[in-house]
Amino acid sequence: MTSNPAHGFDALMRGARLLTRRELRPFIIVPLLINLVLFIAITALMISQLGGLADYLGSLLSHTPVNTDNMSWWEAIMAKGAAWAADAFRWLAWVIALAVLLLFFFVYGYLFGIITNIIAAPFNGFLAEKVEEILTGRAPPQEPLGRMVWRTLGRELRKLRYFIGWGLVILLIALLTSWTVFVPALLGALWGAWCMAIQYVDYPLDNHQRPFDELKSVLLRRKMTSLSFGGAVMLAKMVPVLNIFVMPAAVAGGTALWIERLRQDGDPGTEKLPTEQ
Repeated sequence: MTSNPAHGFDALMRGARLLTRRELRPFIIVPLLINLVLFIAITALMISQLGGLADYLGSLLSHTPVNTDNMSWWEAIMAKGAAWAADAFRWLAWVIALAVLLLFFFVYGYLFGIITNIIAAPFNGFLAEKVEEILTGRAPPQEPLGRMVWRTLGRELRKLRYFIGWGLVILLIALLTSWTVFVPALLGALWGAWCMAIQYVDYPLDNHQRPFDELKSVLLRRKMTSLSFGGAVMLAKMVPVLNIFVMPAAVAGGTALWIERLRQDGDPGTEKLPTEQ
């Protein structure tokens, strides 16, 4: 099976469709309530910062005509030359303004995602377990509730360390190449998509108590599929209101993606399904 970006986008849509199943509704209510409360809190925080962002973008894009009435002829030539150069590179100011605006929404979506993922991790584990049971007819191995809760919380912290550690490396590279504008944007987009793929494909593997390093190997089997799934989740999380509903759809979609596109013979769960195509 080849790596196809369309499969990643389709996985998120498949997750959204799975949420309409009646048997999944009890596993969706609590995560949605958590998302709603955090959405209100984080959105209020980000809105409080919009005033300063608007002032910065306005100063970046403003263009005040040069008044040369009180200048000597050579000062007027220099001032008009500087104004011409500013106009010639006005496009760069718009590019920077757009990058700043996208960064604002990226931080908004990323902050929202990190907090909700940690708090809702045990509930997402239950949801992934039920989705796997629906799709395969078999549930992952059972374990005591208390042990499962602590294990999933520990797994979230393990992922968070990975995200922050490599995120700092990506940030350093982005700063060193910031003069290009496009390199940091591309790095940020790829890193965000990779993080979202790791976050939501991890739940079914974690339910089978598979090591974190194995998850990365699973995703690297079909890089474009994994990145397109993560990218779709990342973009959806940047949209206010829609981001309330993205997490359960991403959990269901990530589980379906692992079962139907990423899993191979010998992976956890496949030994139970000898007739699976």
